[in-house]
Amino acid sequence: MNISNLNQAFIEIAEKKNRLFQCKKSDEMYDSLNEELAQLEEEFQYAYGAYIEEALFNVHDEFCPDNEVLKPRSYIASAYTTGGDRDLYDVAPDEGIAVEADDFPGINARLVLVPGPTRLVLQGQTVPFKETVWVANEN
Repeated sequence: MNISNLNQAFIEIAEKKNRLFQCKKSDEMYDSLNEELAQLEEEFQYAYGAYIEEALFNVHDEFCPDNEVLKPRSYIASAYTTGGDRDLYDVAPDEGIAVEADDFPGINARLVLVPGPTRLVLQGQTVPFKETVWVANEN
């Protein structure tokens, strides 16, 4: 698995999502951006889906075993933010798939796929916490 290619492909998706997020549905560019995004997500799923699904199964097994594992594209946020380091992305607390995290009982937790580097983040929606539970690597 070429992690550099995985990271770059995911960053392209994140950037396209951010552009789409800033558009209104009435904008001329909205439909073409949406189509480009769908194509990028399909290519991402085809090239890296099995690798990320394995990670999702492991993360779910360890942190949220009562929840069903979905396709990787389901865990992609609708928009991403960047701080001072342009390559390190973050997400809002309401992004991701709702899960019942064993380590955080009674807390609304979400699992989200984040680029730069590609990783899975378990985060609290109502109680603030963020924990990186998996990072893509060359193993």
